[in-house]
Amino acid sequence: MSRSSVKIGSILMHAMGWFTLVMALLWVFITEIMFVSDFLAYTGQTYADYLAANPVFAEIYIITKRLVGFVLLGVALQILFITKYGYEKGEKWAWVALLIAGGLLWGTLIGYRAFIGYLGGSTIAFVAGAVLYALGILIPAREIWSKEPS
Repeated sequence: MSRSSVKIGSILMHAMGWFTLVMALLWVFITEIMFVSDFLAYTGQTYADYLAANPVFAEIYIITKRLVGFVLLGVALQILFITKYGYEKGEKWAWVALLIAGGLLWGTLIGYRAFIGYLGGSTIAFVAGAVLYALGILIPAREIWSKEPS
């Protein structure tokens, strides 16, 4: 399992990075579609009704969600960069960086859903991303941390 565990972990991290990138692009470009169910779950009101009643605040809500998409875009690019230039080589710093970035990313997204009380629909996508992340971090951990620093 020596070299193959790092390779498997790298493949999973690349998959998670690309998955996050696609998710971020969806948040940026089709924000209104992505968050209709969130809005209804949290406020009890449809987004269309809220948009008609308070167009300025409804737009601020969408802008805020779009900004989160841009943050996710940066995190996705960071994950892909770290995976390519450190994790594929079994570097300890890359493992720690991905542990922090992925843990914050998926923990926050799943925690957000739990907080607003909406665990349906796209929560499955968050759980899938978290599973890719967990497997990608755990499979090569023993090999990465047992080797001597170069």
